[in-house]
Amino acid sequence: MKKILHYIYDPLCGWCYAAQPLLHAVLAAPWRSAFQFEMHAGGLFQRMTLPQAKRDMIRDADRRIGQMTGQVFGDAYLQGLLANPATIYDSLPPIAAILAVQAASPEAGPAMLQAIQYAHYREGLPVVQQDTLAGLAQGLGVDRATFASRYNEAMANRVQDHLDQTLILMHQAGAQGFPAFVLQDGDRLQRVGHEPYYADPAGFANLVEAAR
Repeated sequence: MKKILHYIYDPLCGWCYAAQPLLHAVLAAPWRSAFQFEMHAGGLFQRMTLPQAKRDMIRDADRRIGQMTGQVFGDAYLQGLLANPATIYDSLPPIAAILAVQAASPEAGPAMLQAIQYAHYREGLPVVQQDTLAGLAQGLGVDRATFASRYNEAMANRVQDHLDQTLILMHQAGAQGFPAFVLQDGDRLQRVGHEPYYADPAGFANLVEAAR
């Protein structure tokens, strides 16, 4: 039986955006097929606005992430979404969108996550809105009608169950927050320490490869 690499994330988590190159390095590796790969989302934000102090804290973290990883934070995000006290933060719609895309195309989850992260952090688009998410899914080849059906089903039923299962996995693996990489070998769960590798995606891929 293949080992499973679990990726625990939130689509609106800045440090998950920081970890996007690490995830890409692993999924693009020639030995990728040695692992089954599963994504597990958590609900970091649920239909809320953020006070100035919280937005200042996020801005400081984003600056660190940019310096550490080279990930881009666009002006439309920094001067638009993040600067606007009325911006709604809600992890559930983008999570539902990822589940919807995976239902239509099982291997497309990572690509949809990246599309959401780029839309949010680089383009300053409202990824809490279904129409924005439908456009991103369409860019990955999922037509709007199919997406709408799968998305509405996920919002009505699947998202909360998915979040509950993510919390169980985090508890079992000792993962304290987002992101987290967890390797499963049978019943054994082991967290893969990614934190030293934010500036070294190739090094992180080598770390995961060594666990094959």
